[in-house]
Amino acid sequence: MKLNTDRLNAFYQAALDKSFCQAADTLCITQSALSQRVLKLEQELGTNLLIRSPEGIGLTEQGKVLFDYVSDLQAREQDVLNQVTGRSAIANGIIRVGAFSSVMRSVIMPSLLPLINSPHQLRVEFFSRELRELPQLLLSGEVDFIVLDAEVPDQRLQFDLLGHETLVHIRNKDTLHQPDPPIFLDHDAHDVTTYNFFDAQGLGDFEFDRCFYDDVYGLIDGVRLGFGEAVVSRHIIKDDQEFEIIHYTKAITSPVILCYVKNRYLSVLQQQVIEHLKQNVPNHL
Repeated sequence: MKLNTDRLNAFYQAALDKSFCQAADTLCITQSALSQRVLKLEQELGTNLLIRSPEGIGLTEQGKVLFDYVSDLQAREQDVLNQVTGRSAIANGIIRVGAFSSVMRSVIMPSLLPLINSPHQLRVEFFSRELRELPQLLLSGEVDFIVLDAEVPDQRLQFDLLGHETLVHIRNKDTLHQPDPPIFLDHDAHDVTTYNFFDAQGLGDFEFDRCFYDDVYGLIDGVRLGFGEAVVSRHIIKDDQEFEIIHYTKAITSPVILCYVKNRYLSVLQQQVIEHLKQNVPNHL
């Protein structure tokens, strides 16, 4: 059996975009044509590949296997094209990276800047997400790499330690009146960064109230405006003179870990992404 390329591409794009309508636009075909290609592929293989629901499109277990195959196929094809056209030293393609907000703008993006500014034909896509959302973003094929603060128990994934963030307790140095108990700003109700920081300092019984500011930069703006205090990564605030850093006896660090799917073909471009992150991330932490 030989798999039809048009049908494979239709399936892959629909799974990637999680929408028949968007995938059809991407491939410049009608939605009806795309649906027919996917349906014929499923009939040919004798199994369902996609899960259709009002929330969007998901992959069956068989669909996940085929999706990984097509992902590898496309990466290999791009490398072959680069070699055939004499551009083997210049990796072309798409960089797709997901990371949590405290490292995305201040660490990951500048670490990849030399690669992005090199004479490549690149499309760059960055996704800032909550830590709990990142593994599924990777496994669904929406990104090729994610950056986490801890390894997750999944044998399908490969982990590379890039460095460590240093966490610090900050407040606006000009705030005259501190509420009792103090107010700490966190991302959301699931964010345990502040609790973990004080537990690590041996201050697990320290009492404080919490407010939520969605992302780390909103949180820092809240501290700057005097709305509360926060535990943040030191590299984000660097030499900002508006903040007072409260010093403790114990330095608290958090790992920065690169994660990608194990045993999947890595294109030349993807290998260069890994090399740039390993080399440059420590300089920004």
